[in-house]
Amino acid sequence: MKDNIAIACSGLCLVHCVITSMLMGLAALGAVSAWLDSPWIHQVMLVPVILFALLSLPFAYIKHGNHVPMILVILGISAMVSTFFLPEHYEFWITIPSALAIMSGHFWNRQLIAKKALVMEPSNG
Repeated sequence: MKDNIAIACSGLCLVHCVITSMLMGLAALGAVSAWLDSPWIHQVMLVPVILFALLSLPFAYIKHGNHVPMILVILGISAMVSTFFLPEHYEFWITIPSALAIMSGHFWNRQLIAKKALVMEPSNG
């Protein structure tokens, strides 16, 4: 469940980045596109991403023992945080792959948990 929410949060981040870039390029909405591109929006959106990573990944690692999903998510979050310290023109090119890495890590994590649950189910026979 937590992985589904984490994937959705990362997906929303990805959608936000793509839509904001499109709106900025079109410059059709002026104040709305400026609001979407403000630094505090990025900081607020990163909070649930980090929170769900902390709530789901360590406990899932204990269940399945595979560290790769956690590494993917940590790398993705670290790259997103790095955009606060880099020139703005790098933000789009770092954030998109970062969001995809986070989503992939959570999806992989969910698959490993499901696979572990199937292995542990008793068989009828």
